[in-house]
Amino acid sequence: MKNLLISLGLVLASCASTTPGSVPIDQDGPVYRTVERVLQRTEGYIAQPPGGMELNPEAVEQVEAAIVVARTMLNQPEASGAMLAVTMGGIMDLHDNLVLMALQLGELPDGDLEAQVYLEDTARLRSLFESVNIHASLAR
Repeated sequence: MKNLLISLGLVLASCASTTPGSVPIDQDGPVYRTVERVLQRTEGYIAQPPGGMELNPEAVEQVEAAIVVARTMLNQPEASGAMLAVTMGGIMDLHDNLVLMALQLGELPDGDLEAQVYLEDTARLRSLFESVNIHASLAR
C-alpha cells in the first residue's frame, strides 16, 4: 500500500509540473524524499562497498560529482526531467548494482524484501523521468 501511495505521489508530481518536461520538487514531497534516499544509500555503499570490494575510483568520482549536482537540483522548485534522468542515471545504476551485490552476499538484513524496496525507489524515479520526458515531447 505504501509503495502504491508513493508511486501515485510521483505520478501526481509529474502531472502537476508547471513546465512540460519538468519535475516539481517539494522539500517534503515524494520526489525529493525518493531521490535523497537513493543518494544516501549510494553514498553509504561508496563508503562501505558490499563484501569490501574495491570500486573503480574514476567511477566513484563521477558518481560523487553527480550526487552534488543532484542535490543542487533538489534545492530548486522544479527541475528538468531530462536533466534529472541524466544526472541520476549513473547514480541509480551504481545503486542498483551495489544493492544486488549486497543481496547476493547476504548483507541486507531483510534480504529480498529490502532489496526490492531499494530497487523500487530507482524504478519509480526512472518511470517518473520517462513520463515527464514523454509529456514534454507531446507538448512540442
